[in-house]
Amino acid sequence: MAKQHQRYGSDTSDALMGFLDGASRFLFWGGILATAGGLAFLIYTYLVFAGGTSASVPQALANVDLFMKILLAGLVALGVSTSFLFWGEEVLAPLQLIGAAALFFAPFYLPLMAGTTSNRVSTAALGTIQLGGTVFGMIAILCTAGDVASRIRVRMREGARADQLKYGKGVKEEKDIQNVFMGKCWQLPFCRKFVREKCPIYHARRTCWKERVGCMCEEEVIRNAMEGKIIPKDAVAAANYIPRNTRLSADQKAERCRHCVIYNEHQKHKYKLSMPLIFVGVGIAYFVGREPLKAWLGTTITNANRMVGNLTYRENASLSDTIGLTVFKELLLFCLMLVIAAYLMKMVEFLFFKAKI
Repeated sequence: MAKQHQRYGSDTSDALMGFLDGASRFLFWGGILATAGGLAFLIYTYLVFAGGTSASVPQALANVDLFMKILLAGLVALGVSTSFLFWGEEVLAPLQLIGAAALFFAPFYLPLMAGTTSNRVSTAALGTIQLGGTVFGMIAILCTAGDVASRIRVRMREGARADQLKYGKGVKEEKDIQNVFMGKCWQLPFCRKFVREKCPIYHARRTCWKERVGCMCEEEVIRNAMEGKIIPKDAVAAANYIPRNTRLSADQKAERCRHCVIYNEHQKHKYKLSMPLIFVGVGIAYFVGREPLKAWLGTTITNANRMVGNLTYRENASLSDTIGLTVFKELLLFCLMLVIAAYLMKMVEFLFFKAKI
């Protein structure tokens, strides 16, 4: 009965964590879209009215109030979701604080960058952005305080014990651990030295995930190491000693690799290598396709002008050659690049951590 109750509690906890994880991911992407949309329209409104316009002030103030609600909802969703999804990551709190500071100090640097004058609507738009920075900053401060408190508690509980450990005479710390970036299996942290010295994969200078046999999965490799079987140092000769398991199919061997701690460490290296490549690639695409994409966005906005006149404040005016529209297109293009980068990251995560190719 006790075991059944424990298993039921474990299943309930897993289900709850799965629900919270899914909800947090939904809030994360929804928060990004709401924050980007609300912020883009607020900056656009500020630039249009600070530059002088004949648009309706009451309508503009009503739009600022609407964008304030969208921005605040997005920032709260973004703050809560990132705190849950990335809790414990060292960069979480600094990134949140940087984002909050960028919003909070918008009334100071946006007028300098745009070279515009203030009025009732532009002041309201900047004040709304600053309010969003204040709200997001409060979430960031709470997250920072919680993270610091958690680290202090762990340090007090585990660090103190570590300091009290007594080592026997002559005992030395194991320094054989390797972690070569994008290295072979025998250059990664979980490769054990006593097995490696008798491993034909190591002497043949190959990798276990390509041969589909290794020290974490193949019984013969481990048994030979424990028996002290001599493996030739020559790479060609050592390759003849690599075990060939005929009892398992190729798919079964591949599935065995997917559960191997060494292969998963290799997947982490591939993921770390892919991240900067994604950002570099998106950056190159941004600069190469910037003008064609801006032209396409301009055409799209022009065609939709009649539908979104209350948002653009240009119902009776041309949409060309305005600083507001130019900045608006830049923001939309930047948001598009962020979305592309985000989906590329999700694709890489799926390939390396789910499909494990």
